[in-house]
Order: sequence, then C-alpha cells, then structure tokens
Amino acid sequence: MLINTVILFLKDLLPIFILFCLLKANLANMQLSKRAIGLIFLASGIGIFATFKWLPFISELWGGAGIEILTTFEILLVYLALGTTASFAIKNQPPTSPQLYIVAAAFVVFVVLNTSTFIVFLESYLSNSESINIVVAGLTIGFGISLSFSALLLFLLLWLNKKNYRGVTYTFWTLFLTGQLCEVINLLQQVDIVNMSGALWDSSSFIEDSSEYGHLLNALVGYEAQPSFEFISLYSLSLFMLTSYFYCYAHSKTDESINNRVGN
Repeated sequence: MLINTVILFLKDLLPIFILFCLLKANLANMQLSKRAIGLIFLASGIGIFATFKWLPFISELWGGAGIEILTTFEILLVYLALGTTASFAIKNQPPTSPQLYIVAAAFVVFVVLNTSTFIVFLESYLSNSESINIVVAGLTIGFGISLSFSALLLFLLLWLNKKNYRGVTYTFWTLFLTGQLCEVINLLQQVDIVNMSGALWDSSSFIEDSSEYGHLLNALVGYEAQPSFEFISLYSLSLFMLTSYFYCYAHSKTDESINNRVGN
C-alpha cells in the first residue's frame, strides 16, 4: 500500500507540480497579488469539493460515461487555454490581463481535475483505519519526490530562460501539454467511444507504465510503454500544431523587431 500511495501521488498530483513550474518559469516577470493567489486557492477548493460531492451524479450522465466525458472536456479546455496563450513562453514578456485570467482559470481546472481523481482513490485507502499510517507515509514520500523534482525542473527552466534558450523551454511546455492531451485517448477508449488498435511497440522492458519512472515520464511528456496508433496520431498532431505556432509566432516577432529597427 505504501508503494501504491506513492505511485498514486505521482500519477495524479505530480502534473500539478510540473505545470506550476512551467507557469512560474514563464511568468517570472508577473507578480500575483495575495488576493489573486487566495482566489485561485479558493476556486480550486470549491471545485474539488463540488466535484467530489457530485461525483455519483456525474458518473450517471451520458449512459454511465459522465466522468470520462467530463474529464475529456476539461482536458481539452486546459489544452486550448494554455496552448493558445503560450506566447508568454516564447517571448520574455508578461502576459496580458486576458491571458493571465485564462491561464489562472486553466490552472484551477487542472488542479480540480487531478486532485479530485486523487481524493477518490485516497478515500478508499483511508477507509481502512489500520492503513492510515502507511498512507500518510506514502503521501509524505510522494510529496517529497514531487517537490524535489519540481525544484530541479524549475531551476533548469529558469536557467534556460536566463540563457535565452526559450525554444528549449517551449519544448518542455509543448511536450507537457501534448502528454496531458493524449490522456483523452485512454478515457474515450474506456467508454467505447474510441476503438484502440494494437500497440505499435512495447518499451515495458525498459520503463514500465506502472513504475515510478513511468509515472514520472508520463506526467512530464505523456510517456506510454505501449502506445497505440490513435495515441501516436494525436501526439504527433499536437506536437505539429504547437511547434508550428511557436515558429509562426517567433517569426512574426522577428519580422516586427526588424521593421521597428528599420523604422527607427
């Protein structure tokens, strides 16, 4: 149970730590007020409570596929919100107010989505009073691993930004968003909306999906040991779109900078 709790923590909550690092690194010039931070925490808490409270009702929607469909919708919202406001990950400038509101809302939805899933499974563990100490120990270890990894990741991202390697920083951003988006394939397959084909390859002999490293890579880049054709197709499409956005936006900023210099 100790290992299961650690893996559960890494699977559901580590992505929140990673997203926070990506936002922190790319919003380094933006200082949020205490009121804004408080509102984000409050909205996240209300969302988690409401989701957990209404979970039985949600699960009955759409012929019993309510949770999977609603989760898919939320993942798509987060992907679109963060993907279309990724300009602050390309240029070293603070986001506009509308962008900041969108990013904050997307972060709240992401926190609610992952934390609600974690609490559902955690509740089943805590129902056994004899396992509380083990669960607490597992949570402590999972938090320590996530915090340590996040500190190293944030240091790396800030260093890359300082060296003006924003293309590399954006690559982390792209891989993370793509990995989160591809979770919809597994969700829709569970309710028979998407028919999965066989695995294109199997890298379980190197890193298993269920291992700590597997969950770490899954949270960071969407790693799958046995990816299907549908998974790879969506992954490739997302990478193409986000990479195209990066080059188009970076090219337009370069042309704008050249025109400004010529005009002066």
